[in-house]
Amino acid sequence: MVNHTDSIAQLATLIKNHQHIVALTGAGISAAAGIPTLEQINRDSSIAANFSEEALEAEPVSFYAHFHQAFIDPIFNNGPTIAHNVLAQLEHRHLLDGVVTTNVDYLHEQAGSQQVAPIWSSLNINHCLDCGRIYPLSILQASVPHCPTCGGLISPDPLFRHIATLPAERAKADDCMASADLVLVIGSNGYYDNVGRTATVVDINPKPTMFDRQATLTIHQDANAVFTKLATNLHLPTTSITK
Repeated sequence: MVNHTDSIAQLATLIKNHQHIVALTGAGISAAAGIPTLEQINRDSSIAANFSEEALEAEPVSFYAHFHQAFIDPIFNNGPTIAHNVLAQLEHRHLLDGVVTTNVDYLHEQAGSQQVAPIWSSLNINHCLDCGRIYPLSILQASVPHCPTCGGLISPDPLFRHIATLPAERAKADDCMASADLVLVIGSNGYYDNVGRTATVVDINPKPTMFDRQATLTIHQDANAVFTKLATNLHLPTTSITK
């Protein structure tokens, strides 16, 4: 039987003994908020078929009904999670240099993290398809969001870019990783894999991942369980910085 108490103690010691710590997060960190992973979206044809700009323009009411159910409602009703909050607390105490994430849900920023590289963009960037103006996440709370200026339909940036990597954010992520001496991989399946070979790696994921073979410490638990215990060990609150 795996002793997770020992694993949390090891994780806390690693954090205390390293100077440049970076978190790499994937969909697993947001699972507790009820946000589907990319694998879940791809497995469910009814979801995947609705998440395209073509679907948005053809049936905006249907598109946003699905989009609210999958993303917007969980973001505002359930997020950020304890894991997001504790990462923000670590950064606030200068124990974490930053976060590299393939998630678009903006939950790291909502938890209070300042140094975030969202390499696949963010739902805090939303385009008017007519005039091109940009709006923040809050505009997506409307049942079918339209531009307050021209009335055009709003498209979330990750959809607008077809989930393409943002070069500036990728460069920021690579720079952050280059200086890291400890990388906390949390709920990631390797869509970003530029983890420095000289850094100590901790892999936190309920299931085995490609990072396990590189990891000094592997914790096969969900992120919220791990960070709840870590917060207790390090005497950190589990609330967001912004609250």
